[in-house]
Amino acid sequence: MVIGLTALFIGWLLYRLLVKRDLNKHKGTLAVGGLFIGIWGLLCWWLWA
Repeated sequence: MVIGLTALFIGWLLYRLLVKRDLNKHKGTLAVGGLFIGIWGLLCWWLWA
């Protein structure tokens, strides 16, 4: 599920960056998504390190 949500977020990010070109309007969503990915990355690193 984490991989799917991360892929969906990256797809949204690329769409907003390359197609719509309005990523600056969505800084809050970008921050929440980055926080989500960062927390999951830390959890995975901590559990499997």
